[in-house]
Amino acid sequence: MNKKTIKALDLLIQVYGDENLNKIEGFDGAIIGVEVETKKLIYSTSKCIKLLSETTPKEEAIDYFYSEIYSEKEAFGNIIFCEDYLIKKPNI
Repeated sequence: MNKKTIKALDLLIQVYGDENLNKIEGFDGAIIGVEVETKKLIYSTSKCIKLLSETTPKEEAIDYFYSEIYSEKEAFGNIIFCEDYLIKKPNI
């Protein structure tokens, strides 16, 4: 996990408290924000798959994510997944 991710997560914990945020073990680097009213952490699906791809082939990582994590999201508590494959950064 990079320093930017650690700082963002630390800030979220300071604001919302660690006990209020349900996290998925091993996926802190995929957190992209929090839904303010419900205090649900928002995870990037592409970042989750990228983290899984560090130890398994990408196709297996995709299959595992959708079959074992995304499909069981209620088991992780209050979390949101953001499908962000279609987002392109503008050329500035």
